[in-house]
Amino acid sequence: MSMWLYQMNQKMWHPRRYRLEIWEGEHWSWSVGHKVGATKEPPQQGDTVVFFYAQAGGHDPGFYGWAVITEWLSGEEQMYFRPVAPSDHLKMHPWWDAEADKLADKIRGSVKQGNLWRIDEEQANRLRQGITGWLSRRFSSSALDRGR
Repeated sequence: MSMWLYQMNQKMWHPRRYRLEIWEGEHWSWSVGHKVGATKEPPQQGDTVVFFYAQAGGHDPGFYGWAVITEWLSGEEQMYFRPVAPSDHLKMHPWWDAEADKLADKIRGSVKQGNLWRIDEEQANRLRQGITGWLSRRFSSSALDRGR
């Protein structure tokens, strides 16, 4: 099972629209324009895709959610997916700090413009830990108490 990073463009698909339209459990399909380092093996059913807005071109960067890939149509470069938890929380509190920025740069390597990158196993583990840690810090009882 592989993990993939899908980079969205804030000017073409604003984060507000993502927050409004993408919900856990719904079925979606998006086209993939430029695959970077992902041409040897395409995404497979059951792979994970993580949705990311880069800092360039907008004011709301970060990791916004993830999904299970339900189908990949190679000839059409079309990805079908279903967002899963904790995407509904993550889109409201995207993971964006120095660690997230550094990890996104490492995943994308020297080519920052594109739609889809394969994430190696070490980076996938860091990504899972980063998202989980980010949300647990955001929703810990002490953080909620500070917001009162």
